[in-house]
Amino acid sequence: MVFEMTGESLVLKEFFISARAPNCRRISSDHDEKEYKFRTVISSSNMFGETAVRLDGFSKWKKEEKKSIERLLKYIDPSLDIFIDGSIDPGIEKIKVSFELPKPWEEERWVEHGINIASQLQMKATRDSIKRMIEKVGKDELRILSELEKLKVVDRNITAAMVDKYVVKDIEVEVEALVFTFLSCGPEFLCDFDHRQLPFPLFSSVLSKILIEIGTVLEHKTAGGTLSWKEVKSLSEATGISASRISKIVGFNFSGSGEQNIDITASLDRRKIASLLLCLQDLDEEFKRGDINQEIAYFALIKSSLQV
Repeated sequence: MVFEMTGESLVLKEFFISARAPNCRRISSDHDEKEYKFRTVISSSNMFGETAVRLDGFSKWKKEEKKSIERLLKYIDPSLDIFIDGSIDPGIEKIKVSFELPKPWEEERWVEHGINIASQLQMKATRDSIKRMIEKVGKDELRILSELEKLKVVDRNITAAMVDKYVVKDIEVEVEALVFTFLSCGPEFLCDFDHRQLPFPLFSSVLSKILIEIGTVLEHKTAGGTLSWKEVKSLSEATGISASRISKIVGFNFSGSGEQNIDITASLDRRKIASLLLCLQDLDEEFKRGDINQEIAYFALIKSSLQV
């Protein structure tokens, strides 16, 4: 049977496939000779018994590669399970299954998603426990899965107290929030944290990464006012940057989320980004040589940001 899998939840797709076909063979978008590999799996199945196949990232395959596979799918034995990650020719007999990932602003749906992941692991998680976990690791289903798998060793019934005790807050989640405060508010970001406790090299590396992402967005973003969610999604697909990160960069605000994102691209251009990246590089080198300390590094960054 051919399964057309849509939606962005990698975790739910994995659970679905492993429940039906634990020994599934994979053909990925970065493989060469995809048709040959697919034919080989089919031949092996005919000779040695049923073997399931997963076609990863099918929507991103080259047009001719997709067409060659779709031609073969019309003649596949229905007893062979083919899991296709993406949409296929409407004329092919298939079962459609959708694995949607909650949108960044859908707080309650993210909690339900976490509870569902726990259930798939034969665990029970309270709503409060998943809420606490999201606060610590962010809305990242792979991180949620990983933390639940660790907690499973302790107990299959997950409580908020267990999350508080065993799940370490992702410092990068905190640092990213500080970086966006810095990019939006400048000097005021120093009021939001004790800069003596956050290593400057860590802050600098996260800031550099986000500045490069902003530059990438600027390369693809057309001039204009506030973007729609459809335009945010389009930018995400074009750049490979997550839609939630794009939202923060371009100032898209989700209804009911309580967040007030500011369009960072309105105050940064390519020249300013290049200047800040050079400044960060110089400050990193001075810090590592011991020429400046933590406090001076942060204040020097503020001074340089005001001058670009």
